[in-house]
Amino acid sequence: MRYTLLLLTIGIFLLIIPINISQPSFNGTDPGCSCHTFSDGIVSVSVNALQVQVTVSGTSGDVAGELVDDNGTVVDVIDLTSSNPFNLTAPGPGNYVVNAGHKSPLLWDSASVNIVLTSVDYNFSNPNEFKLYDNYPNPFNPTTIIRYAIPEASFTSIKIYNGLGKEVSTLVNETKTAGTYEVEFNASDLSSGVYFYTLQAGSFKETKKMILTK
Repeated sequence: MRYTLLLLTIGIFLLIIPINISQPSFNGTDPGCSCHTFSDGIVSVSVNALQVQVTVSGTSGDVAGELVDDNGTVVDVIDLTSSNPFNLTAPGPGNYVVNAGHKSPLLWDSASVNIVLTSVDYNFSNPNEFKLYDNYPNPFNPTTIIRYAIPEASFTSIKIYNGLGKEVSTLVNETKTAGTYEVEFNASDLSSGVYFYTLQAGSFKETKKMILTK
């Protein structure tokens, strides 16, 4: 019985652990680390809403890149792709740095990005994959925006859990057509702490962490 309870506890713990974004495999352990040879001017960027298009020049091979916010947190990453240019997605307006490059030879460059939105309408109509974005802002008090994308019509739910895995709110619970959506979470009646939000759409499921500070 004790072993069964232990396994159930581990299962619940794993359920609520968020999936962390990691840096490109040849970028060391820190964003924009000095573990490569830097080559100014090989990276150029353009911005369309929250999409940052990154072009790496001087190579016909695989490239990689990451988008880093003002706190030094990697908010999106592409770990080796044959697509050049490729897109990185910001969780919201703000100042970011793009670190990108190619592996053969090992060259890296950085470019600054300032994203300013005049509208909060991010309803891009044709996403090509299921995706749950980082909430913005995070930490937050008392409201934050959760954005998600679904490439096909799916019954969709977004639920909020506290640090003990107890459901505290349901933000979405209906069939959604393909598109990119956002929903506001108001935590004015909750206490400070770590919370988790889970997107389930069809067979896709992903959980991320957010912090409420009052």
